[in-house]
Formats: sequence, C-alpha cells, structure tokens
Amino acid sequence: MLFRKFQIKSFVMQSGERYCLLIDKATGMPLFYPNLFVTTQVRNHSKSVAMMEAALSGINVLQSFCDERGIDLTDRFLKREFFLHGEMDAIRDYCQQDFGKRRTDSLEKVRSITSRVKQKPTRKIGLTSEYKRLTHIAKYAAWLATILLERTGDRKTSQDIADMKKGFESRRPSNKGRNQVGREKGLTHEQEVALLDIVRPGSERNPFEDEATQVRNQLLILLLLHLGIRSGELLNIRVSDIDWLNNQIVIARRADEKDDPRRRQPLVKTLDRRIPLKDTLVQAIHNYVIHFRRKVPGARKREYLLVTHKAGPTQGQAMSRSTLVKVINMVAEADPSLSSLHAHELRHTWNNRYSEYMDTKMDAPTPEEQESQRSYLQGWKPDSGTAATYTKRFTREKAIEAGLKLQDGIARVPENLQND
Repeated sequence: MLFRKFQIKSFVMQSGERYCLLIDKATGMPLFYPNLFVTTQVRNHSKSVAMMEAALSGINVLQSFCDERGIDLTDRFLKREFFLHGEMDAIRDYCQQDFGKRRTDSLEKVRSITSRVKQKPTRKIGLTSEYKRLTHIAKYAAWLATILLERTGDRKTSQDIADMKKGFESRRPSNKGRNQVGREKGLTHEQEVALLDIVRPGSERNPFEDEATQVRNQLLILLLLHLGIRSGELLNIRVSDIDWLNNQIVIARRADEKDDPRRRQPLVKTLDRRIPLKDTLVQAIHNYVIHFRRKVPGARKREYLLVTHKAGPTQGQAMSRSTLVKVINMVAEADPSLSSLHAHELRHTWNNRYSEYMDTKMDAPTPEEQESQRSYLQGWKPDSGTAATYTKRFTREKAIEAGLKLQDGIARVPENLQND
C-alpha cells in the first residue's frame, strides 16, 4: 500500500472553480483543520488552486509524520506542547523524501523519532521542494496552534508559537543565489537544432509512433519555442484564438472555465495579449487542425487547439498538463544533449533569441524600449523586472565577450611568458 494514508483530492465545482481537499484515503473524509487553513488562508486570499495544492502537500507531509508516530497534533497544541528542536529536525529530514515512489510493508513497525534522527534519510527531492514544504508546515503549525489557543493564550504561549514557526523556517535549506554558474537557462543553438530534428514528422529519431501524434507534438514544440509562451498558455489556446486573416494568436486568461473538463485547469499567469505569427507557423497550425485534429473522435466538439489523440475516455478532449510533460520527457530521452529538457526552458530560449536579435540590429531600440516590447510579448507588466530572470545566459555571454575585448585593449601578454 502507499506510504501515506492521506491524499489530495482535486475537483471542479459547478461554478467552474477548481478546488482541492486533503482527505483520509480509508474513509474518504476531508481533514478538518488542514482544509480550513487552505480555505481561509490561501483560497480566500485569492491564491490559485496550484498554491492550495502546494500548501496541502506540505501539510500532508506533516500529517503523515505525526500519523506514523501516533502524534495527535490538535491534542498536543491544546496542552501547549509544541514541537521540540529534535522533532523539527526529524520533520526537516522527513521533508527531504519523495513520497510519490515510496512504499512500505503493512507489517512494518513505526520507527521512533530517535531512530529517525540517528539514521538521516538520503535526500530524494530538490532543495526548492524541501523549502516549500517547510514553509507551508511553519505557517500551518503556527496557525493551528494560534486558533486552538486564541481564547486561552498568553504572552508566553504566543512567543512559543512564534519560536516554533521560526524554528521550522530556520531549517529551510539555504539558497543565497551566489553560485550562478551553470544556472543560465535556455537551449544552445546546437540543442535547438537537435530538438527540431527529433520532433520532425517522419524523423527516425521521433519517439512518437503515428503521424497525427507526431504532427501535434511538433506543433506544440514550435509554439513553445517560437512564441515563448508558458505551458499553461499553450494548453489554453483555442482554435478560435487564431486570427487566420492577420496571422495572429490571442493569449487569453480564462480562470475557472466551466467548459474545461480538466480538474487541474492550466492557467495563464501573464497578461492577455495578441502575438504575431509567422506564415510557416500559421500553416503548421492549419495543417494540424484541418488534416489531423478534425479526425480525432470528439475533437470537433472541443474548442481547445491541442487535444488527446489516444483512444479512451479522454480522446478528443483538451490535452492535459501530465500529457504535455510526458511528451517533453519522451523528446528529452531521444537525445543525451536534451536530457534535462522541460517546457519552461523553451521560454528561456525564446528570450535568449530575442536578446540576440536585438543585439544584431543596426537601429536597435533603446534598452528601455526593448524591455517594453519583450514584456508585452511575454505578458509581463511593464517595469516588472521579470525580464532579468530570462536573460542570464545572454548576459553572461555578452559579459565574457566584453571582458575579452577589454583585456585585448589593456595590454599584450608577454610572448615569452611561461607557465609553471
């Protein structure tokens, strides 16, 4: 059986709003306090369902930790027994594990906190995931203790709760961002060529079998690469969003869409905008819609551009995020140079190409005008400063080029200089 007894259940309300709950797998009943926390502290603060799921994911780890050790969190807090330093260390170690793949025998005995501290588990998730888990655990634990003791609390209790929250936060992995080498994102030109060759329909390297799927997957790569849009924006594109006459595409926000059957609705995080399309890209979209998409059973009843081709209950419906991830992973496995490929990397690639293009223009706009144009095409608010996140590789390459030119201009290295 699965290692944890709790599960996040996602669903769509009649209003179209996406929602999620943390439930007990055995009974199917929602857990009261975790769901109250997410409703009042996350959902009611206008946060997305993805943020709700992230919060419940962290709380799920804490609940599982307590369940393994027979800890009744509500009862403990009512007795003003907050987490000790050793317990917070054990929870930190627990947060480093990947529970999605871990299984346990039903006869396995619950190990004590002491033994868990002595045998620190091997890290199985990234620092970012661990950081997020501990952040949500800190907020939830402090919130739960506060509402349980708000009528009977005193100054010392409030300080103890604050110390517990700080204790969890202090155990989050440090990431000061000083080691920037190797963090620049985006494909090199060689990787881009390899990617386009792999997804070309009929290519011997193409990992997808039938022609229709190959055409669809090539189109999704082209849209991500040439428009620099997010995966959520890609999955939200409707056929009606294509302006065939003017060669343009509309990227529109459609939160809580009733007609979208996907429980995890892909969201457009950026601003609405109209993006120009190259003739060849318009032709690629038209070719897919007319010659392949229309032949998929049920697809004509749907508005979304990219649909599921595989036979089954979801055939003809809008492509899911999990399907997109699977497509990207299969492409990545087709070439060693693309082993770390993910959809968002193509957004970074677009920004690198934009910087390169502006750098070669004889009559290039001013830096301020460039950033204004970039922000519009990417859907960012003007002067948001987001562009800097997507231009690290280009900035580094230009800095290296400038550094070499500067050295050439300062002094010539003596020809008789010998290395030791």
